[in-house]
Amino acid sequence: MRAKVWSYAMDQRAFGPRKLMVAFTDADGQLRVLAHAKRTKQPLLTLEACLDMHGDGAAAAVVWCDERVPAGPPPPEFHRRFEHARELAASYGVHLVDWIACDDEQFRAARLMTLMVDEQPDWWDVPAAGDKTGTRRRPRHPKVTRYLPPRC
Repeated sequence: MRAKVWSYAMDQRAFGPRKLMVAFTDADGQLRVLAHAKRTKQPLLTLEACLDMHGDGAAAAVVWCDERVPAGPPPPEFHRRFEHARELAASYGVHLVDWIACDDEQFRAARLMTLMVDEQPDWWDVPAAGDKTGTRRRPRHPKVTRYLPPRC
């Protein structure tokens, strides 16, 4: 996963427009499950559905979300949503490495700032297996309401 993160971003639309895709991996980045679902108006709800259905046993995840990517610097809410998504994933025992927004013309990552992953070695910041703080706890995220997912 670590080496192919941008190729997934470029091919994210293969699952169709208005989708959210999540790659669940082990701590080393070996792909375990690739899930996708219809993106809701609140993408964290879609992420929660994927975490609930496929996050069990995963150490890390990367999210690609088909959404508008405005030109210029990212809006502040983009990074706030990533922080909320990280908290949500952590409540399931999964470390969210990055959130990558994709549209027909460009893509933007919350953390990865280069097209060459090797140039940002701290990007894959997954804690060692012994540092994992539990799995599948009930999320306590203030903006996310649990629900049964449409399908993830």
